[in-house]
Amino acid sequence: MGPTTDPRRFPFPPGIPILGWLLGWGLGRIWPIQLAWPAASQGLGWFLLIAPFSIAVWASITFRRHNTPVNPLGKVTTVVTAGPFRYSRNPMYVTLMLVYIGGILAFRLIWSAVFGEQYSDYRRRVRRWL
Repeated sequence: MGPTTDPRRFPFPPGIPILGWLLGWGLGRIWPIQLAWPAASQGLGWFLLIAPFSIAVWASITFRRHNTPVNPLGKVTTVVTAGPFRYSRNPMYVTLMLVYIGGILAFRLIWSAVFGEQYSDYRRRVRRWL
């Protein structure tokens, strides 16, 4: 598979949550939404922003132990099923998602998380679980 036919086109996966945060921050500056954040949300956000990097480090070490590249555009040499790959086929993307959610909570980026008043009305009408 040559470089022109490689379906893995996005060269920097961490750019996805970064773009989401920047977009959420910008929209929040233009059209602010008031939301009463739970007191613990910011602390949880910082935890989710920092702690998941240990999963990414574990996945990187596991890749290196199996002599396969960490770079998602690199030439894969083997299917890795050890380490965090026992639990997820994409632990690094799980890390990115947790970090994204953590950033939303830590920096209170409401536009990156909810749909404003429409979502608030829905939350008041419909129970969370059942």
